[in-house]
Amino acid sequence: MKEMPKARTGRFTPVVLTYAGVLIALNIVLSKFISIPIGPTLRLSVSQVPLILAGLWLGPVVGGLCGLAGDLLGCLISGYAPNPFITATAVIMGVVPALFASFIRGGVQGGSYSDRFARLGRIMLVLAFCMLIGSQGSTTIGLSLLYGSPFRALWLSRLPQSILLLVVNSLLTELLLSRIRVPGSR
Repeated sequence: MKEMPKARTGRFTPVVLTYAGVLIALNIVLSKFISIPIGPTLRLSVSQVPLILAGLWLGPVVGGLCGLAGDLLGCLISGYAPNPFITATAVIMGVVPALFASFIRGGVQGGSYSDRFARLGRIMLVLAFCMLIGSQGSTTIGLSLLYGSPFRALWLSRLPQSILLLVVNSLLTELLLSRIRVPGSR
């Protein structure tokens, strides 16, 4: 049986571009079509998971570009102008987890429950950092400027959503990382 081509991180090979395209498409579908809006400044969505995986599987450059492309194409599809602060959050979610990929993996290749639970904890730490600077930071600044809402009130109102999505995104990321193998991924 023929071996699958390897996805070399940092290079834009056809395999890398294919995975990136699929993850961008997943991000758009999850953010624009499969999400639960709660008012003008809150939306429950797991659309960041494909960006996190893009970074972890394909490297920080490709992860960041997936975030950028997913947000800009999503804005185009939805018919609204991109907000640079919200776009920055999408880029952050593709880049930062990739920078901590070795910490997330922790050198553990085992599939035991204790190994997976430890990796889940590391994923939660990294995503908490990402959400603090991204969702709670950059996105909240962008929404505050867009709607003229006070930053502190908006930050506090978005906190429960961020905590819930931290848990859900971490669980999904760990589940998919442990189940799907991308050829030549990091």
